[in-house]
Amino acid sequence: MPGQSDASQGQPTYTFFLAHAGRDVDQAKVLRNLLHPGVTVFLDACDLAAGDDWATELPRRQRRSRATVALLSASTETAYYLKEEIASAIAYQRQDPGTHRLIPVYVDGLPQDPVRIPYGLRQLHALDAKRSGGMEGVAVELRKMADTLAGAGLPSLPPETPAPSDRIAIYEALCRLLAPQFEEVLFRVEAPKAHLPPPSEPPARRALDLLQWAEQGGSARMNGLGDTIRRVAPGALRDP
Repeated sequence: MPGQSDASQGQPTYTFFLAHAGRDVDQAKVLRNLLHPGVTVFLDACDLAAGDDWATELPRRQRRSRATVALLSASTETAYYLKEEIASAIAYQRQDPGTHRLIPVYVDGLPQDPVRIPYGLRQLHALDAKRSGGMEGVAVELRKMADTLAGAGLPSLPPETPAPSDRIAIYEALCRLLAPQFEEVLFRVEAPKAHLPPPSEPPARRALDLLQWAEQGGSARMNGLGDTIRRVAPGALRDP
């Protein structure tokens, strides 16, 4: 694979890691083709080989990238693994902003309602495909950014980042909670309710945003969330 020798020497293999919901794969392919081959881009639909283990390869390729480009749309709400990749990118950027960057791209335009913006992205400058002239305009902006990222080092996985199996177990447990139990969990962990979806939103979306908030606090906050779920609803959290 191109760039493999660089990876073995500890240098980033890709400039951009494209993170997307399953329903947005066609948009991701358009963007990848606009950037490639001048900019090294990883896109699972194009760059994974038959038999590759997604759970192993996707985090490894993301760590070998200078930036995560997250394509956001109405499909983001139910895209668990996209949320996971966004949380990982936030962790990389928090650990060392000079080694990895998270770049949100709003495929259908920037949401007017801030609640529709995934938690953790509200303070980040984003690219608006609708105002930029579609993916062609986004590609122009990303090419400019690729030049500024050229001197960045290789990001490493923060040691406090929870394992994917822990994330999935906690997410599934949150989805199983009754509404009063979910509210009690929010109260006990002191989650910022003002920045999370209201009770009128689907439980899966509230669970995803709460999980992402916990991940940003590292292992201590994730462990605290898991312990709280066990106290509020014994048996809801099935440990992996």
